[in-house]
Amino acid sequence: MTLNRILLLFVLLLTAEMVACGGKKITVEIPPQIDLTTFGTIGVVAFDVQSDEQLPGDITLKFIQHLQAAQPGVPILELGNQANVLGEVGFGSLDTEAVKAIGLKYGVDSLLTGTLEVTQAPPDVKLGQDLTSMSAASYVRGNLNVRLRQTRTAATVWSNGAHGKWKLAGLNLASGSLSSIGMSNVEDKYKKMLQELARVGTVDFRKSYETRRISE
Repeated sequence: MTLNRILLLFVLLLTAEMVACGGKKITVEIPPQIDLTTFGTIGVVAFDVQSDEQLPGDITLKFIQHLQAAQPGVPILELGNQANVLGEVGFGSLDTEAVKAIGLKYGVDSLLTGTLEVTQAPPDVKLGQDLTSMSAASYVRGNLNVRLRQTRTAATVWSNGAHGKWKLAGLNLASGSLSSIGMSNVEDKYKKMLQELARVGTVDFRKSYETRRISE
């Protein structure tokens, strides 16, 4: 037997052994980290949005949509904006007693609140090593923080956040001349930001899947 045939036989035997030892693969469903059905009816106060820009969408609505897509049938009661809700129960801030009072007033077992902060990031400017080229880009930052509290005790039972940076525009200069420019649809970028923040913020409510190897 030639050396090449011996090597080929060795590779085939080794591959067969690896397959035999590896076993089968199965996909396992992993339950969500948070089972929202255990929290009863969830009251939602419209998220507080801090932004100099008029956003093309409602972050509260998008969050609810992702939440209910992850766990259909979860009872949600939208209560309105924070100032009106607090006014209805006679409080000025969402402290412990206010959360309890909201639960009694609206008949909700849990209360979901959140804050979205949108800011313009400093322009990202880079000079080439030869100082004859330059690139610049503008970005917007989004930071979402959400809390879920029991209204009976006002204790926080879950909290999560999501943040990121989205590019709005960019340009490149080479040898003093404009070589390229990229102008995004700003409204589309803001819509994408809201969708991604809501998707990441609700990750604890979604089931996941994992591939595992089992022996015969």
